[in-house]
Amino acid sequence: MPTKDYKTRIADQLLKDKLEAMGAVVIEGAKWCGKTTTAEQAAKSVVYLADTDTFRQNMEVIDLHPRALLTGEPPMLIDEWQEAPKLWDAIRFEVDHRGADGHLS
Repeated sequence: MPTKDYKTRIADQLLKDKLEAMGAVVIEGAKWCGKTTTAEQAAKSVVYLADTDTFRQNMEVIDLHPRALLTGEPPMLIDEWQEAPKLWDAIRFEVDHRGADGHLS
């Protein structure tokens, strides 16, 4: 899902290294510093929780069956996951039961 005209950042290699070793990676930082844009470069699938067209539906799915949102191809970007802390538990469960160390080969 690379973005056109993206300028490579030091964080790109750091993220790649983490994705090779870990089943899930959290990117933290100030608002509007490029976290989502950086993650989009490595992601093969994306769920935008803050999308106003799907926000309510996504929150209902997370409330009833959070792992249903984790069906995308890894590495998967779940943007604004902190809007649904219950989702993090589902992510951890999924990673624990996947049986793989990382996402990239």
